[in-house]
Amino acid sequence: MGLTEREKELLVEIQLWQERQFVDFPNDFINTFDHWLDDTFARLPEDIQEKFFNQLDQWLFTIQSIIQQSENQAEKIQNLLTEARVKYNKIEMISDLKQLPIEQLNYFANREKSNYQLISLIQGGVSGSGRTLLLGIDIPLMITINLRAIQNIACSYGYDIRNPFEMMMALKLFHAATLPRRFQKQAWDDLIAEVKDKHDAYFYEGDEKIIDEKWSLHLFTQILKSWAILIFRRKKNEGVSLISLAIGAGVNYQMTKKVTEFAQRFYQYRLLLEKSQY
Repeated sequence: MGLTEREKELLVEIQLWQERQFVDFPNDFINTFDHWLDDTFARLPEDIQEKFFNQLDQWLFTIQSIIQQSENQAEKIQNLLTEARVKYNKIEMISDLKQLPIEQLNYFANREKSNYQLISLIQGGVSGSGRTLLLGIDIPLMITINLRAIQNIACSYGYDIRNPFEMMMALKLFHAATLPRRFQKQAWDDLIAEVKDKHDAYFYEGDEKIIDEKWSLHLFTQILKSWAILIFRRKKNEGVSLISLAIGAGVNYQMTKKVTEFAQRFYQYRLLLEKSQY
């Protein structure tokens, strides 16, 4: 069947996006920080490192499992299928969405991007109020919001996130999207290689490890954000600091914007690769 003219144009857009996205010029500070981070982890016993990263992986698996079991997620999938049947009445399952024009799938995905960027903005502002409880659950909420965004974008392009292979891809995609730019090219290539080389359409047969020391910088950034919110909150004698609200909302919004853009490009590219092989 091959690609339509619009799909060929989109493929060029994605290639241009990759050229912009994966260009990074680390400065002396970044290089020094990288060396410090590597040295810090190198000093830790291997069993401590393994336990730390395994705990983070388990945390992600747990959050994803909770999302999968929620009624809201099931309703979201059914609503998407119902809406898609208006355009093509033979759609019965998520994978059938791939039969729709790419512009229709982009519409579904762009809507999810906008919704979750707004949710992230509001959630970040609430956390930016500086209240201890809200600030304490900020990181788990941000992970939940962004994982749900990835899952819904995946469904928008016809990839059923209830499939074990797709569940693992969503987690690895979240990891790749939240890495510093200088590490994203390798993570992107690894993701594309996995979907090209998969032998089972349902089960995942690759490496199930997700988090590594490179992702620690993202965690460090989130902790730094919380620290900045607390500092500006303490400088206010009454009410809520507008600066802390701006920090919380701004950082969370930018993170979700980056994650959703990365996820959309990945699923677009993956779909076009599949179609080009027909």
